[in-house]
Amino acid sequence: MAESWGHGTVFGVMPLSDGRVYCYAAASAAPGTRAGDELAELAGLFGTWHEPIPALVATATPQDVLRHDVAELAAPLPSLHRGRAVLLGDAAHPMTPNLGQGACQALEDAAVISRLATGTQPDEVAGLLNSYTAARLPRTTDVVRWSRRAATMTTWASPPAVTIRNTLIRLTGKLAPGAALRSLTPIYSWQPPAEGRPTNDSHAP
Repeated sequence: MAESWGHGTVFGVMPLSDGRVYCYAAASAAPGTRAGDELAELAGLFGTWHEPIPALVATATPQDVLRHDVAELAAPLPSLHRGRAVLLGDAAHPMTPNLGQGACQALEDAAVISRLATGTQPDEVAGLLNSYTAARLPRTTDVVRWSRRAATMTTWASPPAVTIRNTLIRLTGKLAPGAALRSLTPIYSWQPPAEGRPTNDSHAP
């Protein structure tokens, strides 16, 4: 997998096991904006980038291009449940896709609530849901914020800001290889809690 950053633009490439390549791209646009020819707009934005990006765009068909607005819940909900109704995944904490954590956090939610539900009696549901919110709200709030910071940095458009960002990344790669990945350890090292013992001690940086 590789991701390239431009001036307010991002292009990612991910080879798939069947020989195909999944690509994703991001650029600033007003919500709801759509182009008459999405593939042509994509080529206009990324057709002169470094290879293999132009070649990948050139092999795409109009049917291959899906365009979606990126949305997040900037301010966390006060609770992930109300009464006996509970929210999981994007319904509870939508986030930018920069860390690939949308579906991951949904799975974590499900793992926690399933552990809590083991052996729970009907009159214990209220306590179960309180424990679910207590376990998940701090962590998901951290991940949403960390993903937002990544989104902001990758889509900087100001030339001075882009120059500083790129310089820092190059220096970090030379002087402290792996530092960026290590900084994400609290996100990717999460483990399901033991049954009945949810924790929220694995926060994002």
